[in-house]
Amino acid sequence: MRKRVGLFLGLCVILAASGCGGGGSTGGPIVGDAARGKALYNQATLGKKSAEGCASCHKYDESKGDQKKAPFTKGTYARAATRVPGMSADEYVKESILHPDAFVVENFKKGDMYQKWAQDLSEQEIADLIAYLQTEK
Repeated sequence: MRKRVGLFLGLCVILAASGCGGGGSTGGPIVGDAARGKALYNQATLGKKSAEGCASCHKYDESKGDQKKAPFTKGTYARAATRVPGMSADEYVKESILHPDAFVVENFKKGDMYQKWAQDLSEQEIADLIAYLQTEK
């Protein structure tokens, strides 16, 4: 009986510690990782539904092909900062991932980009993709 009580108390201590900063969520903002974002961006498929990955349509630059399907990856943040007056590059890129048809770039078609990234990607994956695209000035 004594071993069971000790085991139970030990388990309670571990559970309490994990809820009090011992590895649990801090409740702070999610920080993206550019390296993870680049790896996600370049995957052939992405998300819960295995939709075509970003690089399937977004070529890096003109050396990798044309931009018939989607704008080039290179220069994303420089362009994003000028797309919508009053909207920062961060806001624009996030909006473009979560709601692709909110603003459609000239010469591209509404509905061409996969529409369910908000449901199919985790908040961390979205933050990672944004962190990567921040490196593409």
